[in-house]
Amino acid sequence: MEPGSTAQLQVQATDPQGSALTFSWSASAGTLGTPSNAANSSSRSWTAPACLAEGSAPVIATVTNGYGLSTTAAFEFSVPQDLYADRQPAFTAAGFDQLQYVTITPQRTLRATTQQWTPTTLDPLVFPSDQRVTISFVYESSGASHSLGYLYMDDLRSRGYVNAQGNLVDGNGNGIADLHEDLYNLAPTTGPQARRHIGVSPRCTNTFTSGGFTYRQPELTLNATCASAFNPNQWLTDARPGHLMEDISVDVVGSSPTTSAGTGWSDNGLFAHIPNLLEPAHASNDNLGLGHLVFLLADDDSDKSTHLGLGAVSDLSGDNDGVPDYDVSAYDAHGLPRTSNPNPGISTYDRTVDLGVIEGGREVIFFLITAYETFHNVDNDTVFPCLRKDSSGKCTLHLKTPISVYFSKAAWNLDQDFRGQSPIASRNIGCDYTEACNPYSPASSPYACMLADTSQKLCGWLDFDTRARLNTYAYGSISLPKTASTVAAPGNLNMAHAMLGATGPGSGQWLLAFEDLPGGGDRDFNDVVFLVSSGAAQSSQVRSNVLSPQDSSCAIQQVYMHKDDTLSPTCPSPATISYRVATDCSLCFATGLCVRNPAPTWHPVTFDWNRDAFIDVSATPGHQLCWKADFLPGGEAPCQFTINNVDIGYESGPVVP
Repeated sequence: MEPGSTAQLQVQATDPQGSALTFSWSASAGTLGTPSNAANSSSRSWTAPACLAEGSAPVIATVTNGYGLSTTAAFEFSVPQDLYADRQPAFTAAGFDQLQYVTITPQRTLRATTQQWTPTTLDPLVFPSDQRVTISFVYESSGASHSLGYLYMDDLRSRGYVNAQGNLVDGNGNGIADLHEDLYNLAPTTGPQARRHIGVSPRCTNTFTSGGFTYRQPELTLNATCASAFNPNQWLTDARPGHLMEDISVDVVGSSPTTSAGTGWSDNGLFAHIPNLLEPAHASNDNLGLGHLVFLLADDDSDKSTHLGLGAVSDLSGDNDGVPDYDVSAYDAHGLPRTSNPNPGISTYDRTVDLGVIEGGREVIFFLITAYETFHNVDNDTVFPCLRKDSSGKCTLHLKTPISVYFSKAAWNLDQDFRGQSPIASRNIGCDYTEACNPYSPASSPYACMLADTSQKLCGWLDFDTRARLNTYAYGSISLPKTASTVAAPGNLNMAHAMLGATGPGSGQWLLAFEDLPGGGDRDFNDVVFLVSSGAAQSSQVRSNVLSPQDSSCAIQQVYMHKDDTLSPTCPSPATISYRVATDCSLCFATGLCVRNPAPTWHPVTFDWNRDAFIDVSATPGHQLCWKADFLPGGEAPCQFTINNVDIGYESGPVVP
């Protein structure tokens, strides 16, 4: 008999002495139904148990006459075990005890819900929930050297750089926002406008006076000997929109190297040419750094040098292969040197940095540090950064620096948008970039592409090589849609430098790219490109309902399991679906009541090449079988997991007293 099946049993008897007969039944295993008795017969159903010892006669019928004489009849049964009989029904919500971030598709498969989110704007950039975030280097097509990092708005607010409305604060009233002062250590260390030096000790102590205030000459703009670099009353083009035909007298502080920077243009922090404030907190910056540095060097070119020697770290590779030219894994996700490198040398491992969990509800501000000399020439689409403006927006103090910082929060940038257009740029992200396309009149350009489902044309964003790289297996074979991405003007006539490109709705992946020249340069916003991937930090998990009947006389001894699951091509090699089984998934009492066991004894499942597994569970007797699967992305996102089917069977044996 099959476990749980029912047999109809009957006995017939006569008494030669003619006395009345009584019938009784007993079962050492299985379950007896209600008896049906007649004068000379009795019948009763019997439901087979989950298991039965070979040669057992579990049911006995006893007949007794009116004089107390009795006889018995024993019923022998065999309950064979079929290890391969599938106990798992088709997937439905009712069949699972737990579905955590897992959905059941119309095709009756289990799919992990990655909680992927794609932003629609960089300002503000707030993740709606805790997100596991990775950033991959994609492409660099610039002569400059770059570093990428990010800040948390609440860290800046707690330091006093930002007010409750998110606006920069000028706490010492000298016309320069405190954030900008501390980026370049401009404030004096004594006097009414004094601010604490960001770092251990100043490399240079030069000061200058402009607009009635005393400032320090920024070390990041001074050579190795700290030669003075303040030039008052310089005649430069007014960079305000509508004033480009006017020259104004303006003070300029700073310089750029003409050859290798050597030990100059440094503020003596953890990294010589990164502002101490943007470094991670470390003894080298007196633990005053607030930044998280993702890529210290976003160079990927054919030489082994950084621009004028101003890179944060050395360029160690001459391969143009989509991997930054330094050993990324030698540093952690914040930019701090590791005590142990998990992957020494430069390899494809260095293409992606796992940021870990970015907390939901915290505003994130990305920044790009660009090492490149600056010029003030609006005919070439560049301007010096502006440290201080008067009430009309005219710059009264320019900064000449080879170390520029651009924020994804455009209003915080120092350079002026001399064109004053709104939006600053609009691009078709699914169209190839070419210099031949005029972004200011794309409708008449033969090089512009039509946006999907519209009659509007826009010039392309990323060049052919960048789009081709994104469409490779390493990046998840991304084919960008022909949709528009727009760079909005921040409203204070400063220049935006970051562009957001969504790879598709709800994909959890988006492109972050930058324009790296102050003043906007050619405004192509593709000088350095990164791919951001995010997914819910919570783990996905399923747990089935109990798949075996309650039977205290039996214990499951062996479980067979076969799986059919898939992982998307974007999943990295550590990603997996981990399976476990347990036989004590419910706690059952003598009353027959069973309740969920919150902590059953789980047995890990190891599958062979054919995706079959045989699990010995005899060491943990029980007869309440269930299975569990954990979806483990391995720290990379996105990764789409699907369980198409699970077959599970078992063999039981009698409990030995």
